[in-house]
Amino acid sequence: MGLQFQYSGRLKEAGLLQDLMNEIEDICDTLRWPVDVNESKFEEELFSESVGKDNYGISFTPTDCDPVFFVFNSQGRLWNPFMKDILSDDHPKEIKVFTVQLNLNDDDPEPVIMEGNKEVDLDILVYKITVKTKTNNPSSYIQLIELIRYISEKYFIDFELIDDSGFWKTKNVDVLTKRMISAKLILDELHQKMSEMSFKDPEDFLDFIKQLSKTLKQSLKDEEE
Repeated sequence: MGLQFQYSGRLKEAGLLQDLMNEIEDICDTLRWPVDVNESKFEEELFSESVGKDNYGISFTPTDCDPVFFVFNSQGRLWNPFMKDILSDDHPKEIKVFTVQLNLNDDDPEPVIMEGNKEVDLDILVYKITVKTKTNNPSSYIQLIELIRYISEKYFIDFELIDDSGFWKTKNVDVLTKRMISAKLILDELHQKMSEMSFKDPEDFLDFIKQLSKTLKQSLKDEEE
């Protein structure tokens, strides 16, 4: 369990695509990160008014990390090509969602479980790309975030990135390190508890969720100290 971040944006100009791809390929070659290359040129080097099915751009996979997509639709907008294919026209526009909600401000929080159908929000699932990392090394995380910062400032407009640590905005290495440690501790405890427990009924599962919430609450408190 590592930190994750989510980003979205648009390419400044259609003619910049090849330069962006070349630069990312050079960087990834140096770092030995595998890349996956798509179309490298928009038709007539212009964005289209309608959204086509072609993918333009490049993705790469850092060590201990999900793929990072700099892949665009025909309008020059970043998208996740895998999610785009999953949510194509012949797939349902609703998904079944189960939610467990906890209020960590309560001393003894009661889990609230909700079930229902939820409309698929394409802007979130397709055009906001989520990347989960598996590294506990702050240097590796910083390296990736700063690479994205450099690329976004040079080639993008309307770029937005939100990360679990807040490092994108604060550049606070101490907070980043604490949150990485907290994430690892939570995962280790979760694995231990899951291996020790068997859920005989829903009440057992709710008790487990309550205990996990106390762990999360203590972790957040430790970060603030």
